[in-house]
Amino acid sequence: MHVPPGWLDAQRIRVYAAFVLLVNIGYFALRIWFGCIDRIPNVSPPGWDFAVFWSASWLALHGPAASVFDTALIERIALPLQNMLPTPFVTPWTYPPTFLLVMLPAALLPFPVSCFVYVSAGIAFAYHVCARILPTVRHPGWWLPVVAFPAIWVAAGAGQNSFLTFGLMGLGLIALERRPWLAGILFGLLAIKPQLGLVIPLVLLFGRHWRAFASAALTVGVFCALTGLVLGFDTFVRFAQALPAFNQFVVEYSDRWPRGISTVFGAARHFGVAVPTAYALHAVVAALAASAVAWLWATRAAFELRASALVLATLLVPTYLMPYDLLLLGLPLLWLIRDAARNGWIRGDGVAMVSAWLSPLIFYTPGNWAAGVYVPVIVFALLMVVVRRCVAQQAAHASECASMALACERSGSNVCGR
Repeated sequence: MHVPPGWLDAQRIRVYAAFVLLVNIGYFALRIWFGCIDRIPNVSPPGWDFAVFWSASWLALHGPAASVFDTALIERIALPLQNMLPTPFVTPWTYPPTFLLVMLPAALLPFPVSCFVYVSAGIAFAYHVCARILPTVRHPGWWLPVVAFPAIWVAAGAGQNSFLTFGLMGLGLIALERRPWLAGILFGLLAIKPQLGLVIPLVLLFGRHWRAFASAALTVGVFCALTGLVLGFDTFVRFAQALPAFNQFVVEYSDRWPRGISTVFGAARHFGVAVPTAYALHAVVAALAASAVAWLWATRAAFELRASALVLATLLVPTYLMPYDLLLLGLPLLWLIRDAARNGWIRGDGVAMVSAWLSPLIFYTPGNWAAGVYVPVIVFALLMVVVRRCVAQQAAHASECASMALACERSGSNVCGR
């Protein structure tokens, strides 16, 4: 273990973060100018994804809730809000009915007001979780790198649900040891975006968190039942029917997706790999990530490392991932900082962590660069940092125990036995 890398001293961190913050503000300002004021066609103003959420809410409030799965109906409302012309890249509602239930009240407010309230509440929730993980984020010296994290600006600009999923996963992990029933409820609420909950059952099983597992399963059941009662159970039928079509759309355009799909599958397709082979490569990496998570949780590694591995695997297992989902990278970055403060740094940790912190900047690159296809390499590298830290800590602990045993043997004491 080593001290923090010299090139990451406090002064340099502030300078780098200030520069990235200016880039974020500049891009956000351009979106406002060309999307709201000058209104150049196909330049969306902030809230472009929330426009789909708001449109779905409006349709659900004014007619059968299942109508949200009619792309023609939802585009009629969403495209003007997005300042978009019809394109082959459709604007469908592909979320489960559980998320529609959460967003149902959105259209009770005008679109700009509703978007501001939604994003502000999400940011406040996510900040609360950050402060629980690393209380020093409240310190003035920390606000700059936290606020400058590009994923915050990407998620806020899109009006995405990333702040909500960030908070649910982060707070669920925080509560897992002491309040497992609450943790299960929070994990169960991730049914609003099921692909982000794929690794959680594995963690609860290998970590032997049976109460949290039962609570999560019960929460998902109640959540779905309540959704069916409020919106109609036919929404689940329509959702199941819509998924294959969206999956086919993603596969069809995966090799030329703007900025690339930030998964192993997306990267493979971008470089011309056939669909079956791309799925196979993705499955191999997903299996490696899941195996690392299972090992860390089964061996009861340091909590910070276990939690980090869960989040990183969550970003590696789904085949479809967008830049705003990279907000989740904030969780392992905070936990790794906390672990490094306690156990020291290892050479190379800083490079991997800074690369992960910068990775959401790919959203600002031209679409034909497809820079997002390189993100899985960074995420997997950060997962290897977690695994390496666990191995190093286990070796250090074994060495310490061996030294103590040797000292006891030489002194003829049986203190170690007691």
